[in-house]
Amino acid sequence: MEGIMKELLIIGKAPIQYQVYDLKTKKNEVWMLGTDEREGADVYYELHGIKVNHPNTVYSLPDEVYRFGLPINSSIGALLVYAYIKGYKRITLIGAPMDATHEYAMQKPAVACIIGWLMAKGVKVDWGYMPQNTDYGRVKDID
Repeated sequence: MEGIMKELLIIGKAPIQYQVYDLKTKKNEVWMLGTDEREGADVYYELHGIKVNHPNTVYSLPDEVYRFGLPINSSIGALLVYAYIKGYKRITLIGAPMDATHEYAMQKPAVACIIGWLMAKGVKVDWGYMPQNTDYGRVKDID
């Protein structure tokens, strides 16, 4: 696996106060969920089979993503593993607070497991632009 110097921003569908263009820099790449109507991502991933209007949409990930034995039960979890395969060393999740609602109650522990696995592999992961009192799952840099 070849390392990439760019930071990756994975933007979920939760409302954020920033436009994609505000977050995009020359030093990062932006991935978004395909059903998100906001423009400006480098790639959109729609992993539920829903056809969308973004021309740069990917509808499936390589089988390798699912061969690590990790508990992938959400698009965010799958994209985190795919980012590892692609060689990203720094990933920021935005607009994916994974509040403890019905669906996220099962997905949050799986994403936490994947983030722990990534950290053990030397990948830094952070939840960016979260409200100040939202600290669950936020991973601090380990130096």
